[in-house]
Amino acid sequence: MASAVNNLDDEVGVPPDPDATLVPPPRLSSSAKLVFLCPNNDAEKILPGLITIAKQNDSSSDECTGGNSAHISLQSSMRDTARCIIVGRQASAADIRVDHKSVSRRHTAMYYKQNSHVVIQDLGGKHGTYVNNQRLEKHGKIELPLEAKKHVIRFGNAPLICQIIIPDTQQKQFQKEMQHVSEEDKDHSQLSQPLQQSETATNKVDDMSLDENKPDANEEAPSTRESREAQIAAMIASFDAAPSYKKFTPVDEEDNSIPSKKSNGSVNNVPSSSNTKDQTNEYNLPITSLITLSPGSDSFTSSDGTGTSIQSNSSVSALCFEPSGSRLVAGHRDGTLRYYAFNGMKPALATTTTSKTLYAPFRIVDSYDDPLDSTGRHVVTALNVSASGGQWIIGTTSSQPRVVDREGRTTLHHFVKGDVYVTDQSKNKGHTASVTGVAFHPLGQEICWSCSYDGSVRQWDVSGRGKTQFQKLVSQKVISKCKNEKGQRTQIVSNLSVHPNGRKIVVGTSCGSIQIWSCFGSLVSTRPLGAVYSAHGGTKPITFVNFIGDGSKIASRSDADDTVRIWNVEKMEKDSGSFNRKRSGGDGGHSPSLLLATCRGLPALNESANCAISPDGTIVCAGSSVNPREPNCCGKLKFYRLPEELKNGKPNKEAKKKNKKETAILDPIIELDIAPNASVLVVQWHPKLNQIAVGTSDGLIHVLFDQTLSSKGALIPSSRSIRPSDGLSDLLRTRAPTGSAAFLAGSNANIQTPNALPLFREEARATRKVKEETRKDPEKTKLPQPPVTGGIKTGTGAGGNITFAQSVYSQNIQKIVKNKNIAGQDPREELFKHNEGKSYVSKAYEGDVQRILAEKTVEEEMEEPSSKRAKR
Repeated sequence: MASAVNNLDDEVGVPPDPDATLVPPPRLSSSAKLVFLCPNNDAEKILPGLITIAKQNDSSSDECTGGNSAHISLQSSMRDTARCIIVGRQASAADIRVDHKSVSRRHTAMYYKQNSHVVIQDLGGKHGTYVNNQRLEKHGKIELPLEAKKHVIRFGNAPLICQIIIPDTQQKQFQKEMQHVSEEDKDHSQLSQPLQQSETATNKVDDMSLDENKPDANEEAPSTRESREAQIAAMIASFDAAPSYKKFTPVDEEDNSIPSKKSNGSVNNVPSSSNTKDQTNEYNLPITSLITLSPGSDSFTSSDGTGTSIQSNSSVSALCFEPSGSRLVAGHRDGTLRYYAFNGMKPALATTTTSKTLYAPFRIVDSYDDPLDSTGRHVVTALNVSASGGQWIIGTTSSQPRVVDREGRTTLHHFVKGDVYVTDQSKNKGHTASVTGVAFHPLGQEICWSCSYDGSVRQWDVSGRGKTQFQKLVSQKVISKCKNEKGQRTQIVSNLSVHPNGRKIVVGTSCGSIQIWSCFGSLVSTRPLGAVYSAHGGTKPITFVNFIGDGSKIASRSDADDTVRIWNVEKMEKDSGSFNRKRSGGDGGHSPSLLLATCRGLPALNESANCAISPDGTIVCAGSSVNPREPNCCGKLKFYRLPEELKNGKPNKEAKKKNKKETAILDPIIELDIAPNASVLVVQWHPKLNQIAVGTSDGLIHVLFDQTLSSKGALIPSSRSIRPSDGLSDLLRTRAPTGSAAFLAGSNANIQTPNALPLFREEARATRKVKEETRKDPEKTKLPQPPVTGGIKTGTGAGGNITFAQSVYSQNIQKIVKNKNIAGQDPREELFKHNEGKSYVSKAYEGDVQRILAEKTVEEEMEEPSSKRAKR
């Protein structure tokens, strides 16, 4: 039994020594202390029957805590070889027993890690472990630094809290003691003045004796040869010493951390106005570091014939991560797509005009250089990626969205344009106005949706089996016919978002309504599943909508007000059961059960402004716009924390009673100054990387991350340093040829492999076209040669395969016609002339010989009576 108890650390998943130990670090003046309190001030009644400490030291109990305290040390554990303190409900296994139904048998473990942190580890309990009001992941852990600070721990729903008090380090404790001693000496200075004078005299004598042993400063220094020999001897002695390694620190690592409000530093010249760093870490936000992505590079030129380099400062209108997070694609208002790959990014040298460290895109796709689109360059309005990351759908100010491959080189599907004279959009084959939103199916890559200014939401089949017209894809069906509060057709659908299960679509309209439509089935829906009119008050247009988390909430934003609003999807669909178009919020007076929260203080001057949600669905992130004409203005990135009762999407009973007549009004918990003299437009929060990409109106893209909370992504390029320039490269750059010589040198300097040329590149094509070409290929299908039918073939391809009738006709045609014009002649006369001198009668019938073969025919014999036939 004792061995089983001692092996309990391995069973619960506690790491081995020295990663887990109960020996207090030497830095601490004492071990960390655990104090159990009751928040309702009923500790004397509740705690004695709720908590039991198996092995309590005399030093751990005091009057202020009533004996309900322990230490993270080996003396507080009932196991001899324990590596952690276990808190749980089982008396035989837990060092600290909490008798509550929400506490598991082995709930939480506490220990020290390599003399550097205090670790709180969750052991997989159903109701979880909370540290500073943040729930740990299942079997997850959190490391608390060795700083003099109190942390609050809750175990499930137990009615108690545990305060972990980390003491001061020995250095700080020594400083405090010295300060206390100095204060006591100051109070007794008058009594000890004679003694101090005697001690001063003694110290002077000691100093004089020490000065005699010191070399005189005026004496000559040792010769250069002797000092050099001493250096060589020290260097040789260092060879025998153990090697010491120092972690590499990039040159620009100091520029990657965002300073707090108190420090007037900058992040790539981007000032910050956030709260202190301790408050930032309280919410576990990935905003402690950032990198800046530049909009262009000198190696890319426009395709309009001018050959100018694309380095425009056009604003970012769309942002989208790949599902894996390895790439980031940005759409700009100049009609280009910029591809960024985090794995291959290299920092660029700082220019003379700015001290920022920039990362350039590895590819720029110009919309004007598309052979399937002859309408010119268009502004990119929407961008989305398939679930596998192999296809991208791009929406522009053109009425024809397109689907490109992962590299952006080939257009896989180009959508057909609708007829502008057809007013019924359900009978049209495509959009007739600019596209405002696009989206792929979240679980596949064969279906996508798009919405437009023409007021329609269309579904497209991009699997290769969809119907085409003039090599362009035709719309599979129209999802909805959006109407306003009065039942009139809505002219503009500004944005769309797909539910995580792929069966619902939420759209925002220019009339100020938010509508949920079903996209399941083949019929056109005539009534939405749920709708909210005057969502942001009056007829303010909705410019952005998005499902949050599991699809139980919707976030909406309008460029006509300064708010982001959170809506309850279940309530919205439930109220639409008794559908009434007069049901609306008027100027914004919606019920608290429908309008869950309102985030204020977010001015938007651009219709592409959106918002993002944290992976756990508790934080709303959005950018604010500024007037560039105002001096010293700066676009901000603001974070809002949703109330606890809204995390799961459904307010609990207590929250409903408490906020029965009120909607939560949220103010930003953190504000970051991201874009000086520019507006923050587009925000994307990747759930796997835990990184935030921010697109601004000056064309720059900032990626925020944290060294511990984030993974991969921007962490990879941020660890690379700038390659220093050598003198030879600078010399060659200054003596580079100019004019026509530079063009010839540049064209000859490029090395191109044959397989990388467009001539040898295998472009991705639709499945339907590939199958049609395969059927027509006789070698691939092994189709036998069909027989020749009809008249004689002329020209190429006639060959020698002709029928017998064609052969006879071709041989005698000259004899019959004889190159004469037979028009207007009697054909019988010509045939008689052809038969002159020829006989087709057998020789048996020649002459006047008459031979009787039979007297009667068979029919006559059958008509005769049978008696006559018998006589014969």
